[in-house]
Parts: sequence; structure tokens; C-alpha cells
Amino acid sequence: YNQGLFSLEVNFSHSLFLGVMWQCRMCAENPFQALFGRQPQPRRPDPRPIPPTDDFHPRSEGEVKATVQRWASYCHPRADEFFGGDKQLLTNVLEQLARGTDKHRDMILGPDEPCIYWYGDYAREDRNPAIKMLKPHEREESVTYVNRVLAFIFATDESFEAL
Repeated sequence: YNQGLFSLEVNFSHSLFLGVMWQCRMCAENPFQALFGRQPQPRRPDPRPIPPTDDFHPRSEGEVKATVQRWASYCHPRADEFFGGDKQLLTNVLEQLARGTDKHRDMILGPDEPCIYWYGDYAREDRNPAIKMLKPHEREESVTYVNRVLAFIFATDESFEAL
């Protein structure tokens, strides 16, 4: 356990399919290409921007609490239902979100910005922004992607259903 919404465009043409279908981290090359005599394709660079760490201004604990308080009134009722009315579980999630972003940027109430960098934890497998959260009726925290949490907590019904 160590960012955004990403889209995946899939093209099923035979040659492209063999090139992108298999991206196993354990294999040095695509085994399908080796079987069918094709030259290995170089891996595409990771398209996710790297956050500039020298520009990160973390929120103080007081700023985290104030940010969570501002965000709380914008939470969709489905979040309260999910957490069974336990405000502390939701507050813990919102606090992690506030700590993972710069204090000069507000991903919920701020202006539309093209990119708000994530400075928090990442999922080990795919390096996407992630948090650990305790779900209701569970004893152990689970890793959850930040983009999914944001959509679940803040999106309107219409937007959420479109996802």
C-alpha cells in the first residue's frame, strides 16, 4: 500500500490486441507476441503526471478539520447510508482526502482546475491514488481508490449512475 479518473480505450484489431492485451509485470515480454512471432512492443510511458513535491503545502490538523467541515455539507446522502450514520467513519475518509491534497487547492469546492495533484498514498499494484478506510461492520481497513471514493461521496445520483 503505498492519482484521478483514467479512461481506457480498447482497439481489438489483431495486431494492436496482441500488443496491449498482456502487460504482465512478471514477464519480460508479451507471451502472445513470442508465440506468434511478433516483435515485442515497448511499454508505453505512464501517462499520469508526477506531482511536484517541492510545491506541496500540507494542511495543518486545524486546516484538515476546517476543510472536512466545509466538505461535509456537500456529501451525498448515500455516503451517510453506507457508513450507517457513523459520522466518524465518513470524517476519517474526508480527513485522508484533505491530507492527500495541497492546502491551496480544494478538489470539492475550489474552482475547476485541470489537475489537482494527489500527495497521499498509492495502491501498490497500479500506483493509483488510494486510501485505507474502515467499512461499516468490518474490523480491518481496506484499500480504496480515491477517484471512486470521491464519486461515491460527492457525485449527484445522475453522475454516479453514469459511471
